[in-house]
Amino acid sequence: MIRSLKKTARFLLEKLGVLTPYDPPNYRAVVFDALTRLKPTLQGQRVLEIGPKDGKDSQRLASLQPESLTLMDIPADYTINVISASRTSREKLPTWFHTLDLPGKSYLEGNILYLTPDELTALGHFDLIWCTGVLYHNPEPLRFLKRLFLLLQPGGLLILETSLTRHPGLKNYNCVEIIWPKTQLCLRVGEDDNQLIPSKIVPDSMQSLTTQSNVSHLPSAKAVLSWLEMCGFQEINEIAIPVPDYKRIALSARKGDFPGYTYSNRGPKPSPYLIGDSL
Repeated sequence: MIRSLKKTARFLLEKLGVLTPYDPPNYRAVVFDALTRLKPTLQGQRVLEIGPKDGKDSQRLASLQPESLTLMDIPADYTINVISASRTSREKLPTWFHTLDLPGKSYLEGNILYLTPDELTALGHFDLIWCTGVLYHNPEPLRFLKRLFLLLQPGGLLILETSLTRHPGLKNYNCVEIIWPKTQLCLRVGEDDNQLIPSKIVPDSMQSLTTQSNVSHLPSAKAVLSWLEMCGFQEINEIAIPVPDYKRIALSARKGDFPGYTYSNRGPKPSPYLIGDSL
């Protein structure tokens, strides 16, 4: 009963524009406030935002007047939402993009994890990478984070936010909860577990993470910290956000001189490889 009342109140607040369908109240603004304490201005700096969603964070980043703001999202053909049992494709260029008051803005379609070396080179390097609500959608999180590391200028800043495992027996350990293939079998709509739809489509905000077809695993907070350290990030600090029960984590991290940890194959002349540095 209480849960139903909360969902009704949330629906009304979203209609009024007070909340977005993606996030708990205020937490995205809290992460941005933490950024402004680290970087009060972005003038003269290049910024990359991955997964801009509704554009609210893009507006906030643009307000700091960076030299350029590159927004990257997966192709529109791969993002289909469920709304009242109908399917609606995302626009290739979101309408909110035109409202960004920034001459150096650009919008690219692509998955940062699978760009070719030439495409990565063409992107250049960035002073700030903003990546919220994206990491847990990637099947190769370690390689994904290494790509972000390589795209940063020396001393560049990463703002990362991600969902975490809710499993009571796992969330305090350095581990990952594998929820596939459950997420590939069905999707739940709202609170009704008996209302199922095929998993060929990306769910809307009414569906829980554990039944989203584009989420295969959820890390613990310690796992996310380990990945960042393995990739070479330094000065890793948690940003306190108002999300109960440690369901999400937000972090700032810098690219230092340390290139990351290595592993090597066995033999008399082992060849070392930087962790996460494969194509």
